[in-house]
Amino acid sequence: QRLRMFPSLVNCCTIDWFREWPNEALKSVANSFFADVELDSDTYPNLLQGVVDSCVFIHQSVERKSKKYYDELRRYNYVTPTSYLELLAAFTGLLGAKRSEVLAAQHRYEM
Repeated sequence: QRLRMFPSLVNCCTIDWFREWPNEALKSVANSFFADVELDSDTYPNLLQGVVDSCVFIHQSVERKSKKYYDELRRYNYVTPTSYLELLAAFTGLLGAKRSEVLAAQHRYEM
């Protein structure tokens, strides 16, 4: 009843839906995301696990720094699941770009 009388209560509100993901969820998402990425697992058997652990560490450290940022400046920096997926996509994009650079340099060297 009250919200119908004062719709600005809903329109001018901000609801914080963002919660931290547990460690297992972050690792599971990264493992499924990198399932199609070809890593040199024959030469480096623990490479995939190291990449996954690095991505989880980066995401969690950004969450910690965002809390510290809020405590010091009272400003929010939201770290969302989309942020984590963008981190994973940026890693795969950078990996592809660097691989093509190395292949081009190798091709130039061979010629």
